[in-house]
Amino acid sequence: MHNEIYTIKNKLNYSEGSILTKYKYKKHRKNLALYTFLCSITIGNAAVAEEGLEDINRPLNDYLTLGSSESKKGDNFFISDRKSIGTQISSFIVPLLAPALTQHAYVLPPNKWRMDFSQRHASIDGNDFFKDGDPNLDTFGDFKVDRQLTDLDLFYGFDLNRKYLHGFTVRLNIPYRNVETDGQVHPNGQPFIGLENAGSDAHIGDIGLFLKKKVLDQANSGFGLAVVGAIFLPTGSNEGTFGSNGRISASRPQPPNLTAAQGFDAVQQARGDSPACFFRNFNIDNPQLCTEPAFSAPAAGVSSFAPGGVNEDNAFVGDFPFNNGVFGRFSADGRLPAILQSGTGSTSFLVGAFLTRQFETNSVIGRGAFHTGFSHKFVKESDGIDPGDLTTYFASFVKPIYKDYLSLDFSLIAFDKEDDSYAGQIPEPEIHRCVAEDIGIVGNCGAIGDDAFIFELHDRPSFSGGLTVNFAPSIIFSPSPNVRLTASLIKRIKEPDLGPAPGSIFRIGISVGL
Repeated sequence: MHNEIYTIKNKLNYSEGSILTKYKYKKHRKNLALYTFLCSITIGNAAVAEEGLEDINRPLNDYLTLGSSESKKGDNFFISDRKSIGTQISSFIVPLLAPALTQHAYVLPPNKWRMDFSQRHASIDGNDFFKDGDPNLDTFGDFKVDRQLTDLDLFYGFDLNRKYLHGFTVRLNIPYRNVETDGQVHPNGQPFIGLENAGSDAHIGDIGLFLKKKVLDQANSGFGLAVVGAIFLPTGSNEGTFGSNGRISASRPQPPNLTAAQGFDAVQQARGDSPACFFRNFNIDNPQLCTEPAFSAPAAGVSSFAPGGVNEDNAFVGDFPFNNGVFGRFSADGRLPAILQSGTGSTSFLVGAFLTRQFETNSVIGRGAFHTGFSHKFVKESDGIDPGDLTTYFASFVKPIYKDYLSLDFSLIAFDKEDDSYAGQIPEPEIHRCVAEDIGIVGNCGAIGDDAFIFELHDRPSFSGGLTVNFAPSIIFSPSPNVRLTASLIKRIKEPDLGPAPGSIFRIGISVGL
């Protein structure tokens, strides 16, 4: 009764904008006196009636409160625990509506754990290396790269129970990267030189720690929105090398290119360390190699710098123009390019924002979810190597197709990579068009207009960069709300301007709620 009187008084004390009209206000004033009188008659019996109703409703109350009248926080069960359940329902990550590959605006309920495990497999051949947007077959004709990328992710949802400090999920990403290379590379696209590379590198990657915060929820805003920040620790290695310690096998040019490939004649030999010396640029630290007689008749076939090869212990072998026997395309110590390393060598950071719009069964498109967003990773230079920043864009549509067990996911994923950079210079093989000053100085320059095969020093060029776009269909199977299995095929539909991009990647994953 007291509550009903309080309600009537509240109706009388309406503010501007209340739905009550002045007519209703007068009506309530007239009824209040009568209502108070009736209450005074019955209030004496209220205690007896309330006690009787409590006895009658006790079994029902015990069922609804699970036998507990108070929560652990000391609040009324319905005020505390029911609100907590409502929060969990509103923020629960629906197994069949979360995308298989991309991000989303869902966050885990407080005190909820989840573990994800996934593997990606990619193979790259000469058709998957690009220069100016076209396959760079002249350089990477039969070169092959196999990559396996494994990720273990741990998620935890928490709530700080303060205004604006709700809906957090923290994620720990532990990556493991494996790369194997094989085949020949022709520097600068020159067929006269073939670099035979066979090697592998396996290492833990840069461990990432992410924090996601739900900013908007669909119930209040029409869509869900979350923001994320991350830090990547330099636990991975950026020191993986070609072959063995940066040394690989090299094939000397054979006839009919032998004379041109030697790149020097008696005049050049007499000049010693002249800039016109064919071998000078590759052997900057050893200019005396230009005058050794062995260069006048280089050995045919392959010269190996790998363990067990004839030149294993000969760092200054002159049978092929290497600087101390190391392939220094990306660094003086023979490293792989940044994109094939397991780590960046420096602490990196990431920011992003993700949007989710969930559709119910009665919508035009039926039950489903649309996800979109972006992230940007800031990567710093390390050891003279800058891998370049990376921006990722995505859009995904997830559609359940069989009850609560099976969904299809269709995603567009774009990677916009800043060109990497490598400090220092390397000699690049080139076909040089002879001018008058070259006659008698540059080998094979007998007349103006002749072509001579020479090496020129240039800044180390970039290896990868540009926009790559992929289309990825996935299938999602959820045998129970806490278990989810995914399989995806990521197909390249736009090639980057520069560097490798696999034509397809196969990914499998499992997610378990704890």
